[in-house]
Amino acid sequence: MNELQALIQGKIPPHAIQIEHLIQLAEQYPDPHSAEYKLINLATNIILASALEKALKYL
Repeated sequence: MNELQALIQGKIPPHAIQIEHLIQLAEQYPDPHSAEYKLINLATNIILASALEKALKYL
């Protein structure tokens, strides 16, 4: 969770976090009302947005 907080704070780049790790965390924290779930959701959105921006550069 600390690395997700670092990502959200801009201390580490999105590519530093593996998608598989996010999936594992999501499986551990399935409650959409928990703080952990919201943190994972936000981090996932940041990572996916970064990947989409990279892909759009080539289109």
